[in-house]
Amino acid sequence: MNGYWGKLLIADLSKGKLSDEPLNEKYAREFLGSTGLAARYLYDMVDEKTDPLGPDNPLILMPGLLNGTSGPSVSRWGGVTKSPYTGHYGDANCGAFFGADLKNTGYDGIILKGQSAKPVYIYIRDGVAELKGAGSLWGKDTYKTQEEIKKECGDNRTQIACIGPASENLALYGNIMSEHGHCLGRAGLGCVMGSKKVKAIAVRGKMKLPMQDPEKFREAARQAMEEVKESFLSQIMHETGTAGWVDSAIPYGDGPTKYYTAGTMEEATNISGVTMAEKYQTGHTACFGCPIRCRKVLQLKEGKYTYESIEGPEYETLIALGAMMGLDLDMSSAVHLNELCNSYGFDTISGGASAGYAFYLYELGVISDKDTGGLKLTWGNIDAAIELIHLLGKNQGFGAVLAGGTKRMAQKYGRPIGEAAQTKGLEIPMHDPRAFHSMGLVYATAPRGADHNKSDGYQVDSGTGHPDLGLNAGDRWADDKAEMVEKSQNFRALTDSLGMCHYAQIPFTLLLGMINASTGWDTDMDKLLKAGERIFQLQRALSCKLGITAKDDVLPEFVMRPIPDSGQEGHVPNMEKMLPEYYALRDWDSATGKPSKKRLESLGMPEIAASIGAK
Repeated sequence: MNGYWGKLLIADLSKGKLSDEPLNEKYAREFLGSTGLAARYLYDMVDEKTDPLGPDNPLILMPGLLNGTSGPSVSRWGGVTKSPYTGHYGDANCGAFFGADLKNTGYDGIILKGQSAKPVYIYIRDGVAELKGAGSLWGKDTYKTQEEIKKECGDNRTQIACIGPASENLALYGNIMSEHGHCLGRAGLGCVMGSKKVKAIAVRGKMKLPMQDPEKFREAARQAMEEVKESFLSQIMHETGTAGWVDSAIPYGDGPTKYYTAGTMEEATNISGVTMAEKYQTGHTACFGCPIRCRKVLQLKEGKYTYESIEGPEYETLIALGAMMGLDLDMSSAVHLNELCNSYGFDTISGGASAGYAFYLYELGVISDKDTGGLKLTWGNIDAAIELIHLLGKNQGFGAVLAGGTKRMAQKYGRPIGEAAQTKGLEIPMHDPRAFHSMGLVYATAPRGADHNKSDGYQVDSGTGHPDLGLNAGDRWADDKAEMVEKSQNFRALTDSLGMCHYAQIPFTLLLGMINASTGWDTDMDKLLKAGERIFQLQRALSCKLGITAKDDVLPEFVMRPIPDSGQEGHVPNMEKMLPEYYALRDWDSATGKPSKKRLESLGMPEIAASIGAK
């Protein structure tokens, strides 16, 4: 199999056994890699009765199809599982170097099954996999874990995906962390890894991937590299990173503030990407093979927390751990909060939103010092926010309440479920659907729950689309977004499975050139975009198999309340218009939410249609 190694590593943790399994070639051709291919494997292995934290729930980690090659900005790798947080389909993807090294160890992915009786980690080097004891690592944070494994392996270039104390203690939205703050986040993949007593997976690969035509690949990759370098979006991302959006979020009203009740705080500009670049930046870091180099290296000599050299937080984290709790952060405190979350290893979006909800309930008088263990959760109380993060990371005290998320918090305190700012159990990210109506449709329909990475809606309507997709900026408050959302969701399902960064604008001709030269498929763009739709519809079918129906495709009432005095200007998305139009395009049943039998069969998935009883 050119472009693949043709095998997976199977870790039967209950038996303490590692083995190789041939890659399903049909699955690989139809679902490509990363979260697409992994979701197809997961479909066969779970159902509604599967306990997310039991031995029968697998954790599947896979590199993207183009990982480990000389293609530009194709470092993304992914993981899937039945989420312990939401109870249905969960996935995540991540950058950095782990995916490239995993691919170059000679494996197309790893499936973790069963549960180990004691802490272990897996070490793979150039086709040889070992199961090692991790008792001495259990309880250590994600940074110390990586440091000690590299020392034990005797190679500082070993790439590690690990969990921290949050996932060890089964905080439901625990992350799998890699390098400095790169994470498989949101859906609780780290929590599943913790339930299996797997502390880490360490990889070091230098094997040469088999390709159909290496010379043609190199030429297509070279041209693609130049295109990415010259892209205007790449240049913007290089200068300010994702944190640069903070300054845009303020006038758009896009950064949720005081638990989605207020316009974005003007003070947030103190921790924006522009401020980082002007006052604190000393350099950049990049993911494998990426010329954009969007991540910031900062030096902080002032403030309560000082750092000689540290990577700066991303946009979502800055808003979730700042404005969401009404915090007027300086850069020192913002970086410190981010570092705490990364070291404990949990999702900053769900963590920040859950903390914000706690502040909101405290302000209403629904909870008191008695509930919080003495913490005074008044808007803007930074010290209380820091203590909450510690409790959350340890899954202790009031932190254990937050670790369950906003939906469980609403249930615990007798509040309306519509007050929990989530869809399908997953908190709404830091792009407000009242600022960009397309995002309301994205959140309501994305397979794992509220997910800003499953579509480029806010980017398109703020002026950035993909040149070859025909997506152009429109009125951000218009409600004719169904076609744009469907098309961008399909595209992102495709690029996630290829391992391609969202910020890399690679012309379709060059993307095709790399794929065909690697695999020898002789595919075209229509077939690739159909693969993107196939992956998205599969993930939807898997969500339906695990209990999701049309009634779950809703936005909570709380984020449908207009905020007049901000960049939102009182607008709210018209879901009654957008959802039926979207359902018609997707060919989903209006009651069950299932893709139709005809649509699934047209995508080559008759067995999936039969398994969910599609009509």
